[in-house]
Amino acid sequence: ADLVSSPINMVAMTGSSAVGRKIMRECADDLKRLVLELGGKDPMVVFADADLDKAAEDAVTFSLFNCGQVCCSVERIYVEETVADTFAE
Repeated sequence: ADLVSSPINMVAMTGSSAVGRKIMRECADDLKRLVLELGGKDPMVVFADADLDKAAEDAVTFSLFNCGQVCCSVERIYVEETVADTFAE
């Protein structure tokens, strides 16, 4: 709170929605510019007709991209049951 209420011009934060709300309230008083990336739980969905090798490669790449600190990084993967074992291999 001390950092956000200090005489700065802008705040950027990646984190939870709860903390984002608190930061937004603090920034509103001084009309500070604000960029928030909040609470992502971004799923990847893999259907039976997908290129499974490419999907598996992308699952790893996009879950670890920028150490996972991206608002759209893959956090959960849903795989159609008929190809789940093949995908997991």
